[in-house]
Amino acid sequence: MKSSLKNKSIDELYGILGQYPLILLESQLAGHPSSGSSYIAAKPKRSITAYGSTIEIFENGDKKMFEMNPWDALQEFRKDKKSWLFGYFGYDLKNFVEDLESKNLPLSNTPDMYFMEPEILLKIEDSNVELLGYDFDWKPTLKSELPGSVEMEFQPLIGKDEYLETVKTIQQKIHQGDFYEMNYTIPLCGGYLGNPYWLYSRMREINPVPFGAFISHEKFSVCCASPERFLKKDGNSIRSEPIKGTAARSLDSELDKINRDELMNEKNRAENLMIVDLVRHDLSKVSKLGSVQVSKLYDVQTFGTVHQLISVVESTAKEHIDPVEIIKNCFPMGSMTGAPKIEVMKTADQLEMYKRGIYSGAIGYITPEDDFDFNVVIRTAILQDDSLFYPVGGAITSDSDPESEWEECMIKSRNVTEIFERELNL
Repeated sequence: MKSSLKNKSIDELYGILGQYPLILLESQLAGHPSSGSSYIAAKPKRSITAYGSTIEIFENGDKKMFEMNPWDALQEFRKDKKSWLFGYFGYDLKNFVEDLESKNLPLSNTPDMYFMEPEILLKIEDSNVELLGYDFDWKPTLKSELPGSVEMEFQPLIGKDEYLETVKTIQQKIHQGDFYEMNYTIPLCGGYLGNPYWLYSRMREINPVPFGAFISHEKFSVCCASPERFLKKDGNSIRSEPIKGTAARSLDSELDKINRDELMNEKNRAENLMIVDLVRHDLSKVSKLGSVQVSKLYDVQTFGTVHQLISVVESTAKEHIDPVEIIKNCFPMGSMTGAPKIEVMKTADQLEMYKRGIYSGAIGYITPEDDFDFNVVIRTAILQDDSLFYPVGGAITSDSDPESEWEECMIKSRNVTEIFERELNL
């Protein structure tokens, strides 16, 4: 390892590598129970991209295009060469897991799946930087401190009244027995000019999380401040950490404690338990019989702008099961759908009025040894063509208060709106 790598911060490393397409996976909370290593994967030497069933593979300067189920295509891509892969699964890959479809128009033209093998790979742990990929001349090429600006008002795609009416419609369907709980989401939309990494770094300052991610692609950028792990495999151990239950932080310490304690009310615990059961069911399809267990239930964790109610479900993987098969059988994360999973995904497509895309999917990596770690794509800004999209949502149950659900969405949007309010003086 070159001495110039020692003691470099994430921002300094981005300044060196930001000339390339890259994916940064960042554990931003030292000492957090889910904290681990951070990675910067840059300069793709081969990649696989899916737009629906249209697959594009780039390797050695050549491009191949063909039609295939994207989950199968990724398995074949890995069989050709076992290597580190970094990328994401978009929410609409659900259509290749179950008999589903996505009828709504997308807000951005981003792939449904993207993975790349990096030529340059850095592993950062406790301020130590380890070079796992190709070495080259480490000279700073970028300044990460390039402020952004908002081009137009940043606001929800639908108004509050329409949101409240849709929540009532969802509750009617619950009362009719269609499903028990549904994660209903809406996007906030605006224009954005400037450096996407500047926005990501500000999101990190306001709300540091254990599963941050930044994607710099030639056609789009993703700034993700996710507190939630979708799925991790280490050896034959699998772990999922579903979140259901959100409360706002407050500068008033007494009010902050009240908000934190309120997370343990009956409604939040019922929502959390419902998703825990769903995750247990998903894991049972890919795990040894009897190995699925809830190792932690109703754990209240505190982040920069919110308190969250988090549980942990663990299991032992079946022998010789392909890692992509594990992810596919558990995808998408139950906290982003509701229960039962298939019915609520159908209903969400009818009511949400937009295609979720990357949001509600998973960003992470797969190792040559078949291990992996993926977050849930929430608290995430997608940037493309000077536009910014930031979806938010929450679980709707029979006893949800529509006004409170709207307020929860606005609380979740603070990770971006506070940047605009405080630093851009909007």
